[in-house]
Amino acid sequence: SAVVSQHPSRVICKSGTSVNIECRSLDFQATTMFWYRQLRKQSLMLMATSNEGSKVTYEQGVKEDKFPINHPNLTFSALTVTSAHPEDSSFYICSARDTVPGGDQRPRQELLQLLLHPSRPTEC
Repeated sequence: SAVVSQHPSRVICKSGTSVNIECRSLDFQATTMFWYRQLRKQSLMLMATSNEGSKVTYEQGVKEDKFPINHPNLTFSALTVTSAHPEDSSFYICSARDTVPGGDQRPRQELLQLLLHPSRPTEC
């Protein structure tokens, strides 16, 4: 079973809505969370690195007000895609690292496919 749980796993939204992507670590303490996106036919890109209880570090070109991240404790982090539009359609991937001494240092990850449809009537 996955050691990082991300919800939802696939969502189709109306343009202009905000989408909240939740990521939970199930069997370890996620002191550090990494958020990635993979646009169609492009390689995986790191968006931001989040350390529990402290400021999020955003990569160049990624706007904090567009993609706010909340990481309040060692088992939960959430990324919001605000005012989502078709160009935001992407795979969004969260990866968590356990930094406990002697723990497993390999990142564990899950992904979400976010699709945005200009005229889809349902809200997310």
